[in-house]
Amino acid sequence: MNVDFEREKQWWDAKAPKEERDLSDEALNRALRWREIERHLDDIETVLCVGAGTGAFSIPLAKRGFSVTHLDFSPRMLRIARDNAQGADHIRFVEANATDLSLFRDHSFDLVLNMDGAISFSGSEAEKAIRESCRVTDKKLILTVTHRALMIAVHCSVGLQESRRFTDALSAMWEEGEWHQLQFPDNPLLSKGMTQDYCGALKAFLPDELRGILERAGMRVLRCGGLGSLALFCGQETLQLVLKDEQLWEQFVDLCARYDQEILPNGPGTRQRAGLIAVAEPKGAEKH
Repeated sequence: MNVDFEREKQWWDAKAPKEERDLSDEALNRALRWREIERHLDDIETVLCVGAGTGAFSIPLAKRGFSVTHLDFSPRMLRIARDNAQGADHIRFVEANATDLSLFRDHSFDLVLNMDGAISFSGSEAEKAIRESCRVTDKKLILTVTHRALMIAVHCSVGLQESRRFTDALSAMWEEGEWHQLQFPDNPLLSKGMTQDYCGALKAFLPDELRGILERAGMRVLRCGGLGSLALFCGQETLQLVLKDEQLWEQFVDLCARYDQEILPNGPGTRQRAGLIAVAEPKGAEKH
């Protein structure tokens, strides 16, 4: 279904004040993304953060001296990010849609980050958002998207709770990995309790599907798999326990990183935020 980006923009504006309030396993997801970013900062000068929200990644990178372009299509996200960025001298703010980065030339940025919602919540336009991020990447691309394996489980459980049946939305997520608020009559019921009781357009990916899109866009994939699956399996009690103890927390982050690499690389990832991560570079990147 076509994506109404003006409606999506209103939704993200409404979500902006809570963008960095970590719920459930969000803090773990964020910590694991930082670990991946840190591995790829050598020889990096320019950074593009797509769907940068209120600046969770862009602002710290700018304060460390990287030249950062913070891009989002939510005016309210951008206003909050500008306030948060006081004291950061190496950041500029751009209002644009992740599906159209035509204001930038090919290979404009050493490192491109496109994480959380800028891809997945582009719905049927999600692949276009991925290709655009690939196009402007010169050295490394790190992106996260919604994992279809997790979304199937969510639709299975929520559909049963709300309608006492397996819904058409479950079948669509299983087969195509897509959701839209107006896709089926039951869908608004399944969105109750979300911001504005709304979840407009969503595309969820499987690892092989994401890898294929990146490779067709001319990228060499260095990593593609689940992010934080151990935290999902351990549950809320474990998370609450480790969050109270800094040493336990660091050890748990280590364990989650190892689990993703050594035990279940294609796992479903964390329940909150995007649980599928990919790291890629342009083929022939060493020639740039």
